[in-house]
Amino acid sequence: MLKTLSRKLNVLFVTAIMLIITVIMAILCKNYVRMEQKNESAFFQRMVTQMMYQLEDGDRGFESVITPYHKYKYPIFCNVRDRSGNIRYQTDSDFPTDADILLERFRMQVNRMQTSTIAGGNKPITDQSGIFEFEGNKKDNYLGILATIVLPDETDYHLSLIYKRKSVFDIVRMQMFLYFFLWLFSLIAVVIMSRFLIKRALKPTEAMLKSQKDFIASASHELKSPLAVILANVEKLERFSVDSPSFKKSVKVLDSECMRMSKLVRDMLLLAASDAGSWTLCKNIVDIDTLLISLYEIYEPICIGKKICLHLDICENRYPEFYTDGERLFQILTIYMDNAVHHSVSNERIEIQTKVTAKCITFSIIDHGKGVPEDARPYIFNRFYCADKSRTDKSHFGLGLSIADELAKKMNGVAGCKDTDGGGATFFVTLPLK
Repeated sequence: MLKTLSRKLNVLFVTAIMLIITVIMAILCKNYVRMEQKNESAFFQRMVTQMMYQLEDGDRGFESVITPYHKYKYPIFCNVRDRSGNIRYQTDSDFPTDADILLERFRMQVNRMQTSTIAGGNKPITDQSGIFEFEGNKKDNYLGILATIVLPDETDYHLSLIYKRKSVFDIVRMQMFLYFFLWLFSLIAVVIMSRFLIKRALKPTEAMLKSQKDFIASASHELKSPLAVILANVEKLERFSVDSPSFKKSVKVLDSECMRMSKLVRDMLLLAASDAGSWTLCKNIVDIDTLLISLYEIYEPICIGKKICLHLDICENRYPEFYTDGERLFQILTIYMDNAVHHSVSNERIEIQTKVTAKCITFSIIDHGKGVPEDARPYIFNRFYCADKSRTDKSHFGLGLSIADELAKKMNGVAGCKDTDGGGATFFVTLPLK
């Protein structure tokens, strides 16, 4: 399922990003074409101005001035006429549209603009019109400038210069490979980035699904064990009389397994409520002294029975006002105490400590048992995690610490574990005071 989702997200992400990149490159390409066309117009105007200065000098003829421009293969056509309209000089044309047709269309453009350069005057001067744009017969585009050249002997001529513009395709073709490689490079980069980002984005989902699968598998295993014991003892009860010791023993086993299953189901319901977001907190002012003494009084008989020394370290100064869900906090501490008692041996010591700072308060349960292995520490707050992979210990399901962690997060706190000096483990929960 995740592979299909990942594939679809990759396609969607790459398509969307490449569409945006393509649009941006199209805009850049359009701007480049406009810039090249402007540069082309400016170049043509500078070329005409230079040609006019050379012709105005009068030392060189029209052919000697204009021929070098053809030599450099500039796409221009020149037509020089005297005041009477007679052609004095004209270059050859290799344009797609016939030169006479181009001249006619050019002059129509000039006449439409009523340019004074054409009309001349009593005292002609060297001058040029603006740039005119017009089309040929085969969708070819041209620029035209009409200039008046006055020689030193005051003879004036009309110079019609036509410049074939590059087509959009010709302009783009010069940059086509660059744009193509940029687009291809962008595609490769986006594909790699897409796979990396989507893989990272789906990683928590993969972990959650794996956790869910492990949760279901472990829950099925844990629920199956007490059910098997219950069914086996029910079959045994059918064969015994009510007063036999075996009957009473089986009833006791049934009661123990039912309690075990009840605790497991209750813990699973708590975690299910956490996943559903239906956990609610009932916050009120908590008397920390009372809470710690209650915890001590509950576990003191258990510790005495196991020959464990339980020590309560209460702050001599008065605790600050603490506003939180007292029942949930007590539940976290009882989970820590259950673990501490379970993993402690006779004649060892369990300590209940608190540490108050300006912004938070930390509750710690310190034991001096065998401690938590270094490789297991990152996983001890995971659901159904047990350091004992064989699960020979049936009294713990691996849910307690995960519930404590969920509760701490719900209360905007942090649950954690660290080594105890001299051996053992210290489990703590840090909660904000406000």
